Amino acid sequence: MLRRAAGCLETLAIAVFALVIGAFSASTVLRHMDPVGPPEIEPGAVDSTPPLSRARIRIEVRNGSGKVGAAERVTELLRRRGFDVVDFGNADRFDHQRTVVLDRIGRPDYAREVAAAFQGLPIESAPDSSLYLDVTVRIGRDLEQVLDRADEKAAEGEGWRRWLGRIPGLDRLR
Repeated sequence: MLRRAAGCLETLAIAVFALVIGAFSASTVLRHMDPVGPPEIEPGAVDSTPPLSRARIRIEVRNGSGKVGAAERVTELLRRRGFDVVDFGNADRFDHQRTVVLDRIGRPDYAREVAAAFQGLPIESAPDSSLYLDVTVRIGRDLEQVLDRADEKAAEGEGWRRWLGRIPGLDRLR
């Protein structure tokens, strides 16, 4: 009789263990499923594409201005804004007049995102499959104006001062 009770307890333990494993598996599968499905696009929606992740855009910065430390300054600015700068250094020559963003992989949306960080730099298409990056920022002699515009954009759109402008009567604090 004691042997028979021990066999029943073993069977019960195995059944409970199998039930726990099954419940765990089911919860894991259900957690990773999308029960709702993709969202429907409303009529009249302007843009339904998700925003670009700046951290996924690989950038190199090249100093073509001849000014010492220019590439490092631009690299720091881009990194503060969330971009992945994978390399910086000197350009092939130092007589470039304008700072430009070069699209290296045929993704103008990446180049536009980088250009927007500087309040709209010119964009050129210069695909190069030998490079392991998406965008090149070639710095020109207009570096100071470019950095001033980028700083103005940061001052306008970031921080607590933006919220002060929304409160009537607090304009004088700006």
